[in-house]
Amino acid sequence: MQLCAITDRRLLGNPNPPDARPDEAILRHRLLTLIQGWSDGGVPFIQLREKDLDAAELQSLAQEIMTRVVGNRSRLLVNIPAPGAASLAVAAGADGVHLAGKPVQGAAAGVRQAFGASGRQAIVSVPCHSREDIDLARKEQVDMILFSPVFEKLSAPREVSEPQGLEALREACAAAQGIPVFALGGVSAANASACIAAGAAGVAGIRLFTTGDWRLLKGS
Repeated sequence: MQLCAITDRRLLGNPNPPDARPDEAILRHRLLTLIQGWSDGGVPFIQLREKDLDAAELQSLAQEIMTRVVGNRSRLLVNIPAPGAASLAVAAGADGVHLAGKPVQGAAAGVRQAFGASGRQAIVSVPCHSREDIDLARKEQVDMILFSPVFEKLSAPREVSEPQGLEALREACAAAQGIPVFALGGVSAANASACIAAGAAGVAGIRLFTTGDWRLLKGS
């Protein structure tokens, strides 16, 4: 079972009163410590998903993360809104990107071109919520698909909200024709094995990794 940990430093606790602005330095330190644990624990993929940061802040954070995962087995993917933003992932030394939003024709090629200009190959991950998305991802020859939501609705307003279940996951895995599909959305240590039985190559999540429950899946 492959694992993909997705970050959200805002879930790591606010050291200030609830009505105060979070201490960014403390949240960043906690995130880096958490990522170090994922990497040391052998989590293959880490997606940096900090959508409230601007490009410069995201690049800086990605660069700092890379100093912690070098030498370990983890690969860092930066969540970006469009292929044009891939340059920040390249500059940070990241291993690839997760293209946020609905799959767009030619987007994966744009990412590969940005990485190729620096003599590097990119890992391209995309989110998929439907058979149409899967078909386009396959044509784009992406490296990873995060299919969601499987068990639990997503909170982002522009994403599919209702859980689709294991049968939809099974159909998505079959339609992907060999591209690794990661189940996302309410995945837990209790239901992860059902995702693998449905054909998923692995599972992805935020809370699953923030809480440490992912360690129950080691060796699965």
